[in-house]
Amino acid sequence: MKKVKYILLVFISLTMISCGGKDDGGGGNVDPPDPVNPPTASSLISPANNTECLDGENVEFRWNSSQYTDTYTINIKNLLTQSVISQNTASTNITIQLEKGQPYSWYIVSSSNSSGDTAQSEKWKFYLKGEQTSNYAPFPADLIKPKSEETLSPGSIEFEWNGSDVDTGDTLTYDFYFGTSNPPTTKVRSNLSSTKITQTISDVGVYYWKIITKDNSGSNSDSGISKFTVSN
Repeated sequence: MKKVKYILLVFISLTMISCGGKDDGGGGNVDPPDPVNPPTASSLISPANNTECLDGENVEFRWNSSQYTDTYTINIKNLLTQSVISQNTASTNITIQLEKGQPYSWYIVSSSNSSGDTAQSEKWKFYLKGEQTSNYAPFPADLIKPKSEETLSPGSIEFEWNGSDVDTGDTLTYDFYFGTSNPPTTKVRSNLSSTKITQTISDVGVYYWKIITKDNSGSNSDSGISKFTVSN
């Protein structure tokens, strides 16, 4: 009789374990990991945009901190030589030696150790003072549309760019070069006051374009060349 009671007790215990549901040892629902926030973009402080900057070769760059960011990468481009300097820092300021009398652009990329995403600030331009001058050449134009390496359909194609000058009293005009040769040598339009034009392109192929920016003091700058493809 005792043996029967013992077997019955074991059977009831096994039934409770198998039907009792949850095992706190790891069989229940697992909470999802906390979301990873991507870094946000920094806002730039100095050198200020479209200004004449400082005397001397050592330039201090400053920007505001951005959320969820561990490191910042500063990218500085000489707009005449197209050479680029990139440096990483955990700080929100850095001093870099540059060549005097040259135009530059700069921006900041924010990165996080917890995320593969990055965030890019605005891009600002400045002239680093060199020898005394009464007039600076315009900044090379930024080519906006068509985007470099973009493929477009034949028809009316809009070209757009952006020009600026540290000499705020200067009047800027633009010469538009366009064609199938690299570099483009055909000046299609000259002395444009607008920063947009439309060209009708019927033939498929690879095209190149650039903008020469001129001020009313006789100085000018070359945007460099952008390339796009027209295809059916």
